[in-house]
Amino acid sequence: MTPDLEVHLYIKHAVGSRMLFDVSGANKPFKLEQTGGGWTLTIHDVDPTTVELLRHNLRELNIFYFEEQAGHAAVKSWLYDKDCPAIEYDDARRCVIRGDTKMDYTNDSV
Repeated sequence: MTPDLEVHLYIKHAVGSRMLFDVSGANKPFKLEQTGGGWTLTIHDVDPTTVELLRHNLRELNIFYFEEQAGHAAVKSWLYDKDCPAIEYDDARRCVIRGDTKMDYTNDSV
């Protein structure tokens, strides 16, 4: 990863765009990976209350991943599942969300 690259991850409610979890703002380590037929998002050190909030709103999750670098247009990705994303949580406080659709865009292409 480039040193001056900033990444942001936001999980919002599809109706009204209410912020459910500002992952980068909470300084939670995360990894986004392309997987067969979709994507997998792994977030570390997630408290159980946040996971319950995400599960309660599972069918209405909109996930936004941004990469920003000085002097370049921000590259943005919208992540969702056409039906319902899968969510897993373990004793290590790791939350894994899987979905099938990732759309990349910039402000110029919206």
